[in-house]
Amino acid sequence: MPLIRKRRAQGEASPSPPPAQRRRQTPSSRASSPASADDSTPLDGDTPNSAASSHEQMVKKLVRLALASEYSRQPLRRADINAKVFAPNSTRAFKPVFAAAQSALRYTFGMTLTALPTKEKITVSQKRAAQRATGTSQGTASASPTAWILTSTLPAALRTAAILPPPKVPSAAPEAGYVGLYTFVVSVIFLSEGGRCSETKLERALRRVNAGEFVGGEKTEKVLKRMEREGYVVKVREREAGGEESVEWVVGPRGRVEVGEVGVAGLVRGVYKGGREADVEGLERRLEKSLGVGKVGRGGEVGGDEGEAREEAGGSGEERVERRPARRSSARSGTRDTGAGDEEEEAEEDEEEEGNEDD
Repeated sequence: MPLIRKRRAQGEASPSPPPAQRRRQTPSSRASSPASADDSTPLDGDTPNSAASSHEQMVKKLVRLALASEYSRQPLRRADINAKVFAPNSTRAFKPVFAAAQSALRYTFGMTLTALPTKEKITVSQKRAAQRATGTSQGTASASPTAWILTSTLPAALRTAAILPPPKVPSAAPEAGYVGLYTFVVSVIFLSEGGRCSETKLERALRRVNAGEFVGGEKTEKVLKRMEREGYVVKVREREAGGEESVEWVVGPRGRVEVGEVGVAGLVRGVYKGGREADVEGLERRLEKSLGVGKVGRGGEVGGDEGEAREEAGGSGEERVERRPARRSSARSGTRDTGAGDEEEEAEEDEEEEGNEDD
């Protein structure tokens, strides 16, 4: 009996609906329903709208990366751009993205990405290594720049402390002192013979501005290491033929771009301003001779062909910094005679200090 009841219950159950038959869509029905065609996703890849959105996102990423790198005073390198801005297998869009980012930086922030010059090969070992790597005596420069920093595009009249104040982190006063100190150090090295300053001469110059041991509560040695780490100066150690080690300072890539000949000339004019007209003309002649360039104009402008070349290079981000002609050195047989000049300057400074004490 239980089996008969189970079969009767199954028979009394409602029948299942028949499966729905799909209606074949004709061309006329497709034309009459455009909404269904718009909802379908293309199989060929990204649409033009998505490609434009991707390009815009890469431009924004590059602008943010440039601002963050400049905030920490670190160069923006090509490898970082490829790793943090572009998606895999999309580095071919570097030029249009870079150009769009340059335009956004100029019109929104008043800045532009300026190419950093490559580090010069100074010591004999560095020159030999470059010779082995490239197969030439002087080496070959890279066809395209690999590192950039942000520089201001504002005219010289607007580059004042009120418009371009020092960074407020950690605070404005220490950063302002640091800017003034690295400008002073870069100027001392620029005005030295051959663009190379011995360690003793730099220490003597720092003592004359009361920065021999401490600067703003920090040790001067620590501040110099920070300048070296950020690319303002480069410390060169070289062992001479007699076995003695000589230590010299040269201007780094960031120091050449951010300060440069114009900044050095501006510092010198600020120190010696207020003199007579004859003294001013003599100062200008000495600046032209010391910096090894054409007439260095006032107000942050460089006269001559160098100024035009710098303006043209600034727009494309491929600035070429020409080397200053090295002045004739008193060295013989491959050694530099820096001791005699340093001893004479020390004697003169000792006499000045004794005279001040007597007064």
